[in-house]
Amino acid sequence: MKKCVACGQSGLKKSSALLDFNAVALVEGTVFACQGCGERYEGFERVELLSRTVAQHIARRNEPLRPEEICFLRKYLGYSGKGFANFLGVAPETVSRWESPTSPKPMQHSTELLLRYMALNERPISDYGLDNVGTGARKSKRPKFTNRKGKWQAA
Repeated sequence: MKKCVACGQSGLKKSSALLDFNAVALVEGTVFACQGCGERYEGFERVELLSRTVAQHIARRNEPLRPEEICFLRKYLGYSGKGFANFLGVAPETVSRWESPTSPKPMQHSTELLLRYMALNERPISDYGLDNVGTGARKSKRPKFTNRKGKWQAA
């Protein structure tokens, strides 16, 4: 950064500091400070990699997920609150309660495990083609499988 956006002065002082990252981590970031007006500009390098690293760290921890961590992982996976609720088959208000900073409702353990699994695999479960599984009409016949050249295939 060469000039202050607020006052136009050049020669910003560059330093590093521990900065808040989405209310879930403290991360070493870059700070540019204007010597004229005191304006600060904060940022992180390689944000995609940083987000992945933070998400995977959160997903591997033993403690239950905090509301801000649920929100971070949901956004990391690319879900809106409503989209996440639709995917899980819950009301949007349920997601809001899980993420509430003042009076959070705990997530069911199985739902939390699914969210952690998705974060560790870096993609929403819909990317596996499982978003419509179990929604079709039941068929009366059992599937048949045959062995072709050492590989099992549905017939």
